[in-house]
Amino acid sequence: MQKQPEVTAATRKKIIDAFWTLYKEKPIDKISIAEISRITGNNRGTFYHYFKDVYAVLDRIEDDLMNQVTAEVKEILSDHLFEEAARDINALYSITIPIFKKHGEKIFTLLGKNGDPKFTSRFRESSRALLIQFWNLSDQTEHLDYLIEYTYSVMIGLMAKWYENGNDLTDDEFFKMAQGLAANGVLGYLKKQAG
Repeated sequence: MQKQPEVTAATRKKIIDAFWTLYKEKPIDKISIAEISRITGNNRGTFYHYFKDVYAVLDRIEDDLMNQVTAEVKEILSDHLFEEAARDINALYSITIPIFKKHGEKIFTLLGKNGDPKFTSRFRESSRALLIQFWNLSDQTEHLDYLIEYTYSVMIGLMAKWYENGNDLTDDEFFKMAQGLAANGVLGYLKKQAG
């Protein structure tokens, strides 16, 4: 007898949620199927019905997240026509901040110390495509890899710190700081703050 699709989806979600609860606290190689089964109240056989191993659960979470983020970015970019002059750091952050706020826990956990290097690489590549599209750059742009790496590192670093600090700045304060740093560098930013 076939299980109801709702039951199947609910069981799969329970397994994924149990895995995620553990993954937020420890590296994947320290997570056991027995722990997941204990949290879900299911047996190990139920786990194996849905997933081959804990790495398959992580792959599913990463795939779902990448699909959601990619779809949201594409929707935002298709809804906005950015004139050349409007392609500034504020516009870039206005696109990305809502997405990072919505998916912050997963993004920053997966990019963090217990994160998956494979996900970091996928996320970097996806961000690279977004940045090239946003800045309207060609593959022949001089030092393209450096420009993209600089923008990616600064954005991810600042947003990760903001997330880690519990979004202690308002969106406007964060925008102002990010724009000031982008326009003036650290020393110029500090000078402007003091002046």
